[in-house]
This record gives sequence, C-alpha cells and structure tokens, in this order.
Amino acid sequence: MMRNQKPGETYPSLTPFYVVDHPEGTVLIDTGTSYEMLQNPEEYGPYGAGYISEFAADEIEMNEDQKAANQVTDLGYDPDEIEYVVMTHLHLDHAGDIREFPDSEFIVQQDELEYAWWPADPIQQNLYVEGDFGVFHSSEYSVTAISGNYDVFGDGTIECIPTPGHSPGHQAVRVELEDAGTVILGADLAFTQEAYETELQPAFAWDTEAAIRSNRKIRNLERTEDAAVYLAHDRDHFEELPEPPESLV
Repeated sequence: MMRNQKPGETYPSLTPFYVVDHPEGTVLIDTGTSYEMLQNPEEYGPYGAGYISEFAADEIEMNEDQKAANQVTDLGYDPDEIEYVVMTHLHLDHAGDIREFPDSEFIVQQDELEYAWWPADPIQQNLYVEGDFGVFHSSEYSVTAISGNYDVFGDGTIECIPTPGHSPGHQAVRVELEDAGTVILGADLAFTQEAYETELQPAFAWDTEAAIRSNRKIRNLERTEDAAVYLAHDRDHFEELPEPPESLV
C-alpha cells in the first residue's frame, strides 16, 4: 500500500464504484471486480486469466450480489439506462463488470486504453485483464477516448481530471453537488489518507514521480476548492460515505 512502510502487514480494503444521478443521465464511475473472473479465471476472456489464481484470486472475497450491475439494480437503476461509465483506469479491481453495460458510453483516457493492451511492466501486466476490457473492440460497445480534462455533461458538474502515475491514464473525477459541494473521487491516486498526505506510492506504481505530481495536483484542488477527497481503497473514506441507498447530495 505504501512503499517500504509496514512490511508484511495486510490491509483489507474495498473495491468500490459510484453512481452519480444527473438530470441528463445516470453516470457510473468504475465497475468493480469481475465475479465471473474470480469463479473461473482460466476461462475468463479470450485467452483466460489463470495467473489471477496465484496472483490475487485467493485474496478477494466477493459474492454474485456484489457485481456492479446487480448493485446498480438494487439501487433502483436499470443497467441498460446508465448513460455514461467513467473508467478511472482499467485495472482488474475497477474494470470488472464492463461487459454488463453495453448500452453505456464509456469514457477512458486514451493513454490508459493504449497501455492496457500491452503493459510493459511485468507487475502491471497482472493488473490488466483482457477479459474485462476486451469488449471495447466490439462494435456493441461505445468508447470515448479522451486526452486531458473532460466535462461529461458540459455543465461543470462531473469532470474527469487526468492523474497519471498509478497507471498511465489514471483519472480522478470531480463532482459538484448542491449540498455537499465539491467532491473528488480520487480512485487509486493513493491507497490511504496517510499515503495521500505523505506522498507514499505503492511499489508497483507505473510512474512514481508522475503519481506524486498527480497527488499534489489533487491536494491543491482540495485546498483551493474546499473539496472532499475520497480514495477508493481507504476503508475510513468508505465509511464516511452514506450507506446506500442514501447518498451525498
């Protein structure tokens, strides 16, 4: 979780995704982990993902009810009516249920799309599973490849902010809410609040220097815009959010 810190200690964390209800359409941010991959990694995707069995599968606890599409349904939304799916990046714990949203427009940084197909770093190779995002090659799925900041609805309420480092095309998402104000969903910008404040990246970061610059970028936005920053894997951050179906407004 933080390079050279607390060696040997484990840190159980969650792999969340988020629903943003906008007057012009519902937006899903990330799609969690694939239940199907965990059940049968050898047969997952066009070439299988058997290496997941040794790499991560035994460490991930998940049931079918926790699939992104199923949780979206439980919240009262039809997965077929999700307007946009913003991918913070394409690592396996964020891109697992992509195939369940064929009617959505996926918004991904171009750099992330390119790197996901052929990651040079051997550790990063284990984090990208073609069975997750391979459907982007299908004509049934619509993808908007972006470069830089991107305003989803053109009204400043949901904006993608490039934060490379954890991966080449990692992005945070800024959401403007009527009561809660500015919320920044930082995804894997850092893994914990401590890591965020002390600029400590994990050993497998794609580019540590870029990650630190991105970390500082968001910290500056947090300061200047009085924003609340939520990191995907910080347990305390997750507990600060309302229990679904309640939400920040």
